Amino acid sequence: MEIKFRNILFKLDFSFFILLSFAVLYGYESTVQIILFSILHELGHLIMLLIFKVKPYLIKLSFYGISLKYRNSLSKIKEFFVLLCGPMVNLILFIVFRDEINLILFILNIFPAVPLDGGRIIKLFFPKVSAIITIIFLIALMCLSCYLLIEYKIYSLFLIASYLSIFNYKELRGLYEKKC
Repeated sequence: MEIKFRNILFKLDFSFFILLSFAVLYGYESTVQIILFSILHELGHLIMLLIFKVKPYLIKLSFYGISLKYRNSLSKIKEFFVLLCGPMVNLILFIVFRDEINLILFILNIFPAVPLDGGRIIKLFFPKVSAIITIIFLIALMCLSCYLLIEYKIYSLFLIASYLSIFNYKELRGLYEKKC
């Protein structure tokens, strides 16, 4: 479903309903809070973009969360602040409300793997080593997620680690092929 408002396309992807279905099926009581805090996270990015007089052209809700697309015409420092503002919203909300959802969203979003904000910040300032940093952190995340899956039957971090690995596969494979 797509709605255009003031030259911004709002897109609700069908996969978002799959995410909601899984949440309801597995009894996640925090689903509404996660969605609300994710929207506030994106509002942090949006406010900073508007401060820099950049308008997004797409806001999309999908299985992978909420994303904000804009034409990148910002300096590195302005882009840094746009990327940082989303996780900072979650950190501030965690400090105010002392809830684990915002802490998890903050930690997840500063994780140094693209497309997350932390990965985009690393790639922005250290493009030559960003793939290596991503590999190191993805291996650590995959090990932790496998441990949590086996010991505690917590599968959500494993799904996130798998998604990030698949998302970064092409770049990581290219790095591997350069070394061979």
